[in-house]
Amino acid sequence: MWRVTTVGVVAASAVMAAVLTAQSNQAPPARPAPVDVVGSSGNMSPIVADLDEAIHFYRDLIGMTMPRPPRMVSHADVPFPELLNNQGTPTGRLRWVSVFIPGSRWRLELLEFGEVDRKPVTARPQDPGAMTLVLQVRDLDALLARLKQEQVTVVTSGAQPLTLASASGKVRAVTVKDPAGHFVELQQPDPLPTAGVPAEGNILGARVRITVADTDDTLRLYRDKFGFNPEVGSFGSDATRLRLMGIPNAQFRVTTAAVPNVPDQFLEFIEFKAIDRAPLRGRIYDPGSSRIQLRVRDLPTAMNEFKAAGGVVTSTGGKSVMVDKIPSVIMRDMNNIFVIMQQPAPAPPATANR
Repeated sequence: MWRVTTVGVVAASAVMAAVLTAQSNQAPPARPAPVDVVGSSGNMSPIVADLDEAIHFYRDLIGMTMPRPPRMVSHADVPFPELLNNQGTPTGRLRWVSVFIPGSRWRLELLEFGEVDRKPVTARPQDPGAMTLVLQVRDLDALLARLKQEQVTVVTSGAQPLTLASASGKVRAVTVKDPAGHFVELQQPDPLPTAGVPAEGNILGARVRITVADTDDTLRLYRDKFGFNPEVGSFGSDATRLRLMGIPNAQFRVTTAAVPNVPDQFLEFIEFKAIDRAPLRGRIYDPGSSRIQLRVRDLPTAMNEFKAAGGVVTSTGGKSVMVDKIPSVIMRDMNNIFVIMQQPAPAPPATANR
């Protein structure tokens, strides 16, 4: 299912046409998933080369909001910041900032690592490990003109918006790259949604798409272990959608799955075939890598199940650490997406009114 975000929720009717019609042909696991995902912070983290450059792109050009200034920790700090062990960079430095996406449960946590040997990751949309932020906007033409004026790379063939069909109307869309090479797909629905969207600003909503090497293998982690309930599309070849991604010829299928206990926060997994693919091999601190975040009830169980599905711990020493009094670990999945898992403190018991 290729969803077109409408309002703060993702409308089930907003899908691409026949080639991506959703088919719930992946039966749910026969038993409850062993990992209880209790939610998500909503953080999608593009790893960037220059934090100030990334802020300029996402805040000043795209129009996201940044309520707090950037923060920084270093291995030279006293006391030593356990956050660096969590990232697997005990001798490094980390600068980061959160930027909010209007109309969405997703937000970006932009990360810049320093004092480590970084090697930029260069991805194509079909390469497993590539991540795309999909934004719905009111005025695509004005935004694209501003981005072109700033010499932003346009991925879409012809560098102009394309019109896509959806069950709720039409969508004009174009794909660009941020300064670190992450993909951003900009969509303007026609007609524009009239309810549930921010009253002001150009951004209406967002979702996150991850390119995977193998959908079935990926679902053995996210569905069977972590309880995501996916809708799996069929392979097809839509020429307009491929031109949107700057791909001349290929087949692809899209799987859509809501984050457990966050029903209006969706992940999309897209798998390609009949095209050359090069899986990403970047480390978490390499610009172009990406990270998402989940909250789980039992972190040791989550780590064991993640490992059983082929995941690898990348935090220092291969173990979790305490960050702000919360157990936390980062693991790399089979697609080279880094997943930070946290075990939040249990909610205090409710007290009866007297």
